[in-house]
Amino acid sequence: MAHPTRRLVVTAVTAVLLVALGLVAPPDRSGLVGPESATAASLPQPGQRGTSVRALQQRLVQAGYLRAQYRTGYYGSRTKKAVKALQRASKLKATGRMTRATDRALTTAVAAMKGPRTWYHSETIGRSQSGRAISAYRAGEPGRPVVVVMATMHGEEDFGQYVAYGLLEGRPVRGVDLWVVPVVNPDGLAHDRRWVDGHVDLNRNFPYAWVKRANSGPRAVSERETRVIMDFLRRTQPRYLVSWHQPLNGVDTDKVKDLALSKRLAANLQLPLKELDCGGVCHGTMTAWYNHTFAGAAVTVEYGSAARSTRRMKTRDADAVLAAVGGRRG
Repeated sequence: MAHPTRRLVVTAVTAVLLVALGLVAPPDRSGLVGPESATAASLPQPGQRGTSVRALQQRLVQAGYLRAQYRTGYYGSRTKKAVKALQRASKLKATGRMTRATDRALTTAVAAMKGPRTWYHSETIGRSQSGRAISAYRAGEPGRPVVVVMATMHGEEDFGQYVAYGLLEGRPVRGVDLWVVPVVNPDGLAHDRRWVDGHVDLNRNFPYAWVKRANSGPRAVSERETRVIMDFLRRTQPRYLVSWHQPLNGVDTDKVKDLALSKRLAANLQLPLKELDCGGVCHGTMTAWYNHTFAGAAVTVEYGSAARSTRRMKTRDADAVLAAVGGRRG
């Protein structure tokens, strides 16, 4: 009698040969979980922390299932609830855990939130200290008044980027020559921190009313990102420059050049008017430098600490800004 192990080996080899010759169909492995589990194991799961969790949360924000303030890097109850909502909407089992099918559904949901692009030109206006691109996009109509909208100067203040991206999607922009810089500080955004590399606050490093402080840099304009933005604004010289921050919840009226612009922004965005005076005097800020140096008017808009829905920021709030600066959708 043949040894049982030897008999199994002969049987397995015979089966492989029969499949190779096309005499029998290969076994159905659709019910096995090996490949699915291997892929799912690389996806973030509840209880985990880290950059992969933050990347998942960013996609959930983009898809409208998570508010932006919960992009914390921890896969807790809010992220699990957002994943469940996505799964229910996609007719998947609502476990709150990431699977390959859930990941595909999330990709589809992110794409569904994007409208047709409004911009016709993009360029890298410079790079961060770590080499990340700082990108600007141009939409609207050349020859019309130039408007610049900037966001994410402080990496952890990332709500404004959704307004910026909203301006780059949807119906065409009319009435203004619009430039949008969604992420001024890509290193800060990548690390969820206020500073550029070197622990310098970019919005304290501009040359107007600069003073040496712990976070203002060793000298005015010491940072690469500061120089990139100054060069870009010298080139474009917008009539209006709108800079997005958080969490002070208001539109600035402190020493602004065009109070009517602040009032229009506040009314359209349903934000209060506020003197954002840094507790006394703002030193080395971009808007103060621009207002002092150029004919155009710069103003700071601050969201609160709680994010509005992604859909609202990308549609209603983006259109509110556009109307305040004299533009429209066409």
